[in-house]
Amino acid sequence: MLNWSEEKNANGRPLPLHWKRAIAVIWTGQAFSVLATCAATFAVIWHVTTAEESALALSVVGIAALLPTALLSPFGGVAADRFNKRWLIIAADGMAGAFSLVMALLSVAGTLSLELLLGLLVVRSAAQAFHGPALMALMPELVPERDMVRINTLDQTLSSLSAIGGPALGMLLYTLWGFAAVLVMDAACAALACLCLAVARLPYARSGEKEKRGLAVDLREGLGAIAGDSGISVLLLMTMAAMLLFMPLGTLSPLLTYDWFGGDGFAASVVEAAGGIGLLAGSVLVMAWGGGKRLVPVLVVAGMVIGVCCIVGGLLPRGAFPAFVIAMGLAFAGAAVFNAPIIPLMQTRVDPAKFGRVMGLFGALTTLAYPIGLFIAGPAAEALGLNRWFVVIGMALCILMLAFSLCRPLRALDGAASDERFR
Repeated sequence: MLNWSEEKNANGRPLPLHWKRAIAVIWTGQAFSVLATCAATFAVIWHVTTAEESALALSVVGIAALLPTALLSPFGGVAADRFNKRWLIIAADGMAGAFSLVMALLSVAGTLSLELLLGLLVVRSAAQAFHGPALMALMPELVPERDMVRINTLDQTLSSLSAIGGPALGMLLYTLWGFAAVLVMDAACAALACLCLAVARLPYARSGEKEKRGLAVDLREGLGAIAGDSGISVLLLMTMAAMLLFMPLGTLSPLLTYDWFGGDGFAASVVEAAGGIGLLAGSVLVMAWGGGKRLVPVLVVAGMVIGVCCIVGGLLPRGAFPAFVIAMGLAFAGAAVFNAPIIPLMQTRVDPAKFGRVMGLFGALTTLAYPIGLFIAGPAAEALGLNRWFVVIGMALCILMLAFSLCRPLRALDGAASDERFR
């Protein structure tokens, strides 16, 4: 039997007395799972690099790791609203872990092929499409409203730490014991994440919906919840624009390191590490600060910081590589601060019963912005020069952030918490 505290969660319902214990248990499992996933993904990329020696194969690997999440996230959002969120996350983690274990056995047997590795990435990406919306929909049920920014940032912090340490851990295991060892570790950490979720006390993990309707109806309601709220619609456009402009620069920065600054593979890895450290630093900053009472200005300022860093990075002379590393680190710190308020802002206006499907659609659209941005950035950078393209992107981000800061529906999201909540 649960004992209840006097505090209420972000959806206005009583929290268990030891709600912080549930957070610690869940995120311990998630920390190990995310770290192992990063290690395994990097090991897959390295395995394909050494086995295939093909840029086309690597590009197909990237598509397999990204596209299923973008396409299936709306359905993951519907599932989060229909079913028990705890068991949905466990099913997603368990499926990905089981597939990794099968791949490990095939690797030991010497029958692992590129097609099977692509299948692993597709399954993992598809699982993330259900895991992500369910976890995001569960967040407002776990913590008080004042901690919504912190809990969202905690998730980012885990991802940042894993982005820094995961590849190194994956390569260490790959070098010492082979590819199968990385996959076994991934499966074991997925099992730990499932166990932590299974034992955590989550009184509000079940769906509040009683009526089961068609999938098309649920998706229309999710779209209607976004389109019917001008503030949420503008927030979606702002996030998509930022993703479309900035995220492809992370893919293109190794080429700028090589072509403009004359760096090698080690130099490119230093830029990657700086980005991960920047994400971590930005996440820790927001966790310590909490984001304040007005989150829209945080979004705008963070977006402009990213833009200024891109401009600086594009204007640097060839001998200023250390300054470029610092600029990219600060840009990714700005990205961490930019991401932190998004879920709390949406949570103030979206009906909890529809939150999963809204986040699924939101995640799908923002994820699709990344490959679209790459499709635009490649030819544009070739035509203008990569350093000039960094400057163009930085200026566009600053202008867009200024424009969005003048948008009244977006600013109104900051005033929604007390008056327009679904309690």
